[in-house]
Amino acid sequence: MKVSPRTFFNFCAVHVPLLRALQERVGELSEADARRLIRDSGRADDELPETTWRRLRELQVLVPTEPGSDFYFLAEPVDRLLAYLLDEAKAATPEIIRGYIQSLEALGKQLSRAIDTDDLTVVRLALEEIQHTLRRIHADLDETHHAILAEVGRYKTERQTVSVRDKFRRIVHWMERYVDPMVDIVRTDGSMRATFDETEHLLNRAREHGLFNDLPALERNLRHLRLVQRHSLRVFQQCRRELQPLYESLRRSSFIAEGAAIALECLQREGPDGWAERHVIAAYSLRWLHVPGDSAIERALRNVVEHPPEPVPVLAMSGEDAAPTAYLRCLWLEALPDDVRVVLPVPDLLDWMVSRYPQKETGDALAGFTRLVFHEEFSAKFTDGIARTYETADGALDAKPVELTFA
Repeated sequence: MKVSPRTFFNFCAVHVPLLRALQERVGELSEADARRLIRDSGRADDELPETTWRRLRELQVLVPTEPGSDFYFLAEPVDRLLAYLLDEAKAATPEIIRGYIQSLEALGKQLSRAIDTDDLTVVRLALEEIQHTLRRIHADLDETHHAILAEVGRYKTERQTVSVRDKFRRIVHWMERYVDPMVDIVRTDGSMRATFDETEHLLNRAREHGLFNDLPALERNLRHLRLVQRHSLRVFQQCRRELQPLYESLRRSSFIAEGAAIALECLQREGPDGWAERHVIAAYSLRWLHVPGDSAIERALRNVVEHPPEPVPVLAMSGEDAAPTAYLRCLWLEALPDDVRVVLPVPDLLDWMVSRYPQKETGDALAGFTRLVFHEEFSAKFTDGIARTYETADGALDAKPVELTFA
């Protein structure tokens, strides 16, 4: 029977408490249950309960579970409308999302055949169904997101006496039933990404072949496809971030509660004596012997305060001791820039080094050469001269001449 939208919404407008009570009722309800809810919700505009009961069935707000049955449930479209208006989303199961993905796969095959055969009608119908499926996926993902966040909010704000085990089971249910399977579906290497990539490829093919005249609609499909793909991954990553801390916290608390329950069961079964011998960790008490008195503490503090300071040790330095070799080498390296500054420019730095300091060994000559080459006041560059040998106190160096000038 066709229902008038005006009549339907007028009835809903004056029976909001009743509709809310019917939505909150879980499972099917009998005629007696429905009449009791009508009475508890009050009457609108002096309408008789019998009239309200009749109109609930005529407007298909309540539908029988099967033809001729005396048990009813709230019609699914009405339930979804109330959930939308009251912001009470219901989570979509992973099976529903997988069904959408399979539908997109089937539509993709249909679209591919239509493109190959230049069937414009089938292309148009396939694109419309793809757009409708994408809207359903987006809407169901949003509902699931809101439902999970609402569950997290209820967990954080509820003050009812609920055991840790029951809370843990609720969070585990949401994690294992919804979040983890959904993340596997929408992740970058999941089934949704592969199907969406193939669908995007087919939409681009349809555009390239010029088989669809409504290019703006085609572009909207492409944008919507990418939007749903990004949105799905972001939604369930956020859900996992919200649920994971609760899951870990309740998991630890559940283990503690389970361990305490096992311990109490053992205590009840074995009695205090046997249980203590097997399960209680032995603890020992410590007792100080010969505790110092006030006079002893006072004497110890006086010894510390009145203890005479020891004189500072004096180092005997004689002028006959030779300066350390490393110290002399450091002084020489520090003085090198001043020595070479007065003779700049130097056309051959290594020649100047071994001529001025013939007693220096190869390692010292290279150290002095490196200090001058990388000094901030000087600039060094290889000349066009040929390579030559430079004699040091313990060896020789083969190199091309390096000119040193002011920077």
